[in-house]
Amino acid sequence: MSSSLVETLRRQLREKFPQAHGFRPESGPSVLAGQPLTLAGLPAGAISEVVADGAGSGLLLVLAGLLGESAEVSQHPQLVLVDGADGFDPGSFSGSACSRLLWVRCHSATDMLKAADWLLRDGNVPLVLMDATGLARRDLMALPAAGWWRLKQAAESHGCRLVVLAPFALVAAASVRLLVSAGLGLGDFDVSRGELLQRLRSLPQRLRQAT
Repeated sequence: MSSSLVETLRRQLREKFPQAHGFRPESGPSVLAGQPLTLAGLPAGAISEVVADGAGSGLLLVLAGLLGESAEVSQHPQLVLVDGADGFDPGSFSGSACSRLLWVRCHSATDMLKAADWLLRDGNVPLVLMDATGLARRDLMALPAAGWWRLKQAAESHGCRLVVLAPFALVAAASVRLLVSAGLGLGDFDVSRGELLQRLRSLPQRLRQAT
């Protein structure tokens, strides 16, 4: 195959699958121009929804950022992960980081919603992170809207911070919705988690006030 034909094929692949080649087209908005994602932007007593901005978003880096890599083991968990599809890999984190986490393993969207409801109504959990990214879209869309409003009321009543990681805009009851991306590509497999976290950016979406 001639070198000119190879270059043509590479160019066509880059244009058709930009995320896979580690860059975004210059046209159109980019979340990478947004702000670093911090807990301060996710209010207590409310639901915050963090949504992936397309392929290569690095959405699950949010959990890594919250856990950190503390050198000291925590006596009490500082956040609860409601893992909708049981996809969390504790082996990719240190023991000290995992000591800050209470991991609630679920196997369906319905179980995920019920677990979050129990935790919020307990009133003793300041931060609940709900990971809905591994669940089928049809199952997430089938969740009753009343269930999300129930979670909103529980979060408000107990001052809990509920953060939902979602593959698409899902929670009508959210007070804050952020689009996030780290612009990941195939060339980032060997990049350290710390470096990737530095690239994670968020862009707020304007929402109608949830009542």
